[in-house]
Amino acid sequence: MKIAIALISCVIWIQSYAQNDSTKTKQGEILTGEVIIEKDKKIMLPQADKIFLRSTPESFSNKPIQLAFDVKEPDFEWPDYKSDVPFQFTDDPYPLANYQNYVKLGYGNFNSPLLEAGLFRTFGNWDSRAKLFYESFKTGPVNEENSGNSVAGIDVSATHVKNDFTITPLISFKQRRYKFYGNSNRINTGFSEVDPVESKHSHIFSEIALSWKKGDVNLSFKPHISSSVQSFDQSNEENSEITLGATGSLAYKIDEAFTTGFEIVGQSAQYDGGLAYDRSLININPWVKHQKDELTVEAGFMVSSGKVNTETKTSFYPKAKVSYSFSDEWGVYGLISGGQEWNSLNGLLNQNEFLDDSLGITHTENTFSFGGGIKGTPVKNMLVEASIIHSSFKGLPFFIPSASDSARFVLTYDNETVSVISLKTDVNYMPTATSTYGASLELNGYSVESLDKPWHTPTYIFKAYTSHNIKEKLIVSAYLTSIGGIRAPADVDFGYMKLAAFTDVSIGAKYLITPRASAFIDVNNLLNNEYERYLGYPIRGLAFKIGGQYRF
Repeated sequence: MKIAIALISCVIWIQSYAQNDSTKTKQGEILTGEVIIEKDKKIMLPQADKIFLRSTPESFSNKPIQLAFDVKEPDFEWPDYKSDVPFQFTDDPYPLANYQNYVKLGYGNFNSPLLEAGLFRTFGNWDSRAKLFYESFKTGPVNEENSGNSVAGIDVSATHVKNDFTITPLISFKQRRYKFYGNSNRINTGFSEVDPVESKHSHIFSEIALSWKKGDVNLSFKPHISSSVQSFDQSNEENSEITLGATGSLAYKIDEAFTTGFEIVGQSAQYDGGLAYDRSLININPWVKHQKDELTVEAGFMVSSGKVNTETKTSFYPKAKVSYSFSDEWGVYGLISGGQEWNSLNGLLNQNEFLDDSLGITHTENTFSFGGGIKGTPVKNMLVEASIIHSSFKGLPFFIPSASDSARFVLTYDNETVSVISLKTDVNYMPTATSTYGASLELNGYSVESLDKPWHTPTYIFKAYTSHNIKEKLIVSAYLTSIGGIRAPADVDFGYMKLAAFTDVSIGAKYLITPRASAFIDVNNLLNNEYERYLGYPIRGLAFKIGGQYRF
């Protein structure tokens, strides 16, 4: 609770110097009132007084249906499904959330208090935002308090716009505390169920985003610095990484048909976790884009140079995207790409927090990716997209249990190329302004060489979502996530086991009591299934949270 008190003090301090929320602020409302736009004058938003329809998760979209084929490169990403998932709240981010001042309090079973607050203030030409969050679970699925955990964080940012120049500084801090409570399915090596190791993962990130637009020229530059530390309370072991980096881009519109530009991304890190070494990576991507009628072609290449300790690799990769709309409702696209991708200690811990120290973190090389898809609107207000991508990777990390402590995981790599075929389908449907539906299915096929199996990677991930706004007073939502095909080593030296497929169902409701106050209830893991995302780590069964939110 000391962390919570400290974070609350930060928000109060910010407010005391203010006159009148940055990452993923919750719940918003439909605005009412008149907005008058005057030249060179800021638009001030009126107070909200109606529930805003909850938006869908990031993988879905409830925006007006548009056939757009600005295709994202097929960078490989691990599923964002943690071994002990946080609550999926009824409310979710929406475009005006940064302008809301609010306090949200809740409490649930497993002795789990929740505190969240957001603050927006204007200081002259600066718009500032702050958000803090704290949630803890005193008990968990294994041995009561031996599997409790907590998470706390604060984000502070500001935006200044003058003429054609924009500057946005940001600083964020997040800390998780948890215990290595697992080991239910493995031979006990170096693990104590009576007194499990307690761990703390702290991450601080700071960035200054600079952008300039003049006529046909767009220029941006984002330097950043971050520090991630994983410490173990019962020993002197520690994972730590300090990263410096920057992203720069330039785009120039030659004429109505041609645009050209380049992007450069560079990062350098010092890692110390028993093993100590440096890493760096720089990617340079010049490109040219041609758009005429229904056809859009973007072509370029990437020069990627990465260094891990004393080993350096520099390679050239082609990059191209082509899209064609053969009707007002349907279109197709194709792409090829490659390059080296950055892996960080913080990113790996966000995937699996139960990592050991002395990790061998390297870059993942996407030697070649190619594929395509189709996107269209079969009926009004429905968007359907299907794609298939084949990728080849070197240095793709997998998680396996540590030989010295079966409750911890370490990284392992295939000595050869890993091939991945991904088939993805997304369906989004918004029949009315107050109802939305979404579903996503991803099928992954892995071909490994030196490894027995692609450890802890699912072969399928299915997600579904629906939300309904009832008479501008009540929001009801439901989520479903189903994951299967996960395999893990049965023992340190040989064999494997297939983790049971699982389905997690969550429901929630939020009711507007007054224009400023609302109450909510959310229920996770409705099926009360203590499934495992990672070997030996069952998650909590049915969990609920009730509480309220007040805007000021």
